[in-house]
Amino acid sequence: MAARSVGTLLTSVLALLAAGVLVSTGQRMVAAVTQYRDSGEAQTLAAADKTIFEAIRAIRSQRGTATTALIAEDNPTPKLEALQRSANAQYEATIAAIATIDVPDRDALGAAITREWKIATSRYPLLLDEARRPRQERDLKRTMAWQDARGVFEQLNHASSAVSNRARMNHPLVGEMVQVRRFAWQARDRYGLQCSLLRGNVNTGQPTSEAQKILHGQHRAIVAAGLAGIDELLARPGAPPAVTEAFRTARAGIDAANKKIDQVVAKLGAGTGAVMPPAEWTATCQAPFDSIVRVAILALDEAIAQGDRDRSAALTNLVVQSAAFAAALAIAVFGWIVVRRRFAAPVRELLVAIGRLRERDFATPVPPPAHQDEFGAMAVALENLRESAATADRLAAENEASQRAQLARAGTIDTACESFDSTAKSVIESLGRSAGALRDTANAMRSIAGRSSQEAAAVSAAAEQATLNVQAVAAATEELSNSVVEISRQVQSSAAGARDAVVQAEQTNATVDALAESAKRIGTVVELITQIAGQTNLLALNATIEAARAGDAGKGFAVVAQEVKRLAGQTAQATDDIARQVAEIQGATETAVAAIRSIAGTIGGIDEKMTAIAAAVEEQGAAAQEITRNIQQASTGTQAVTRTIGNVAALSRETGTASDAVLQSVETVAADADHLSGDVERFLGRVRAS
Repeated sequence: MAARSVGTLLTSVLALLAAGVLVSTGQRMVAAVTQYRDSGEAQTLAAADKTIFEAIRAIRSQRGTATTALIAEDNPTPKLEALQRSANAQYEATIAAIATIDVPDRDALGAAITREWKIATSRYPLLLDEARRPRQERDLKRTMAWQDARGVFEQLNHASSAVSNRARMNHPLVGEMVQVRRFAWQARDRYGLQCSLLRGNVNTGQPTSEAQKILHGQHRAIVAAGLAGIDELLARPGAPPAVTEAFRTARAGIDAANKKIDQVVAKLGAGTGAVMPPAEWTATCQAPFDSIVRVAILALDEAIAQGDRDRSAALTNLVVQSAAFAAALAIAVFGWIVVRRRFAAPVRELLVAIGRLRERDFATPVPPPAHQDEFGAMAVALENLRESAATADRLAAENEASQRAQLARAGTIDTACESFDSTAKSVIESLGRSAGALRDTANAMRSIAGRSSQEAAAVSAAAEQATLNVQAVAAATEELSNSVVEISRQVQSSAAGARDAVVQAEQTNATVDALAESAKRIGTVVELITQIAGQTNLLALNATIEAARAGDAGKGFAVVAQEVKRLAGQTAQATDDIARQVAEIQGATETAVAAIRSIAGTIGGIDEKMTAIAAAVEEQGAAAQEITRNIQQASTGTQAVTRTIGNVAALSRETGTASDAVLQSVETVAADADHLSGDVERFLGRVRAS
């Protein structure tokens, strides 16, 4: 607990120091952020004021330029349209600049400028309509509504004032330059108004009225006040030299231009008409314009440059303060890590190790020191102490365990012997029973194998007999097929003889009666052959059915074969009768050639029937061939059965041999079991004796 308290105290002290440094550097960093933001705002305000000033200047100068163009140019429309486009661009830039600044009523300022601008642009057609007239007919009074753009200028001046006031409040140097710009524009504005005030008088030569004189004096006084204000602002030490030099040049130009204007005013009312051409009057009035505007532009550029310098300085300061804050934070974190790792953690690990030793936990080693310091030396010493205690504890435990082991060994051996004796007897008895059962099984296997061999031999003999029967049927069927082929050949030969009889019938006519009688006998023979053909077809069908069952018995096939042979003999006898009758017909036709012509048609019919008989005989031959093929397939199947039965017989003999080997192995196992029983009894006796 003391170590933890010291570690907590060190951590707390370090945290307080780090907090002080971080708060200090954090405040400086926040101040730098504020400075950077303010300098950026100053730069934005200066740029926005410059944009608004450019818009005011462009719109104001547009009035004088447009008026001069109307008076002096024959076709001023292109110039007026270009002026309008330029003014629109300045207006859009002004609205965009106002949207980027943060001033009170910013949206209201933009809306007011937009409203007045729409009113002013709606009057621009008056100027364009006047420009389309001939120059002698133009009247500037008709454009006075367009000339009166006070609303636009007032809103632009309000926006410029809001920007400059914001800049003067938050950024003195930038505000000073903005104020120089305001005074310069005041001088430029009033100076231009006095020129516009006197333009009509200079063009006509009429003297100025009292009101004009008063207003002219006011304009001169306001110009002088603006110049005095600029002089006062630039009188401080460190004023921008470029702005100061530009102001001297502008003031000298204004003084010189005022002298020329006073000279022109003095000539008014002399009755000589126009005192000065309009273009020359415009040039005289505008002579100091650029120098005055240059003062304002340089002041705004100096304000923007000052804002940029302030922004760069603020950024540098922000980077430095941020780096200081990050360094302080890193040092604080590093210190905390060092305290935790080099002090608190080692102390905590030592306390844990001491607690384990107090609980007599000598197995867990003390963690090795991460650093070779005082805590590391303490850890090494504590580890040596742990090893010594662990060695002593281990030796005591080994001695006690050895004594207990010797006492328990005798009881364990006795118990083991009794258990082993019981188990061995049980196993040996079971082995004897199993050997007897295996002996009976082997004997049964040998008996079954013998019977299987005998049955296989009987089946093999029957299969061989069936094969011989099938082969005999195949031979008979083949002879039947050959007989059918011979019958077909003889029928075809008879048909050829009939055709020859037709030829001979044309040579004789004397033996018509004998030929008719022979023809009748030929018809009888033909009918007999037809009957034989029908029976042969039926027998062929029966033979096919019996052939399908030949694999089972094959006995019916022999009967069918005998019947086929008998029918074949009848067919041969009928064929002999046909041949004899044909011979008689041939002998008769040799003596009755002339008479046969009358019955040529009849003999032609006989020829057709003989052709049909030949076709039927051919079909019988095809059927006989099919029977022969099927019988041959049946013979092949019975041969395969015979081979298979032979294999079964061989396997049965091998099974018998294996049964004999198993029986012999069983006898050996039984003998070994008897020997094992004796060995176990002798072993247990020696163990108990020891």
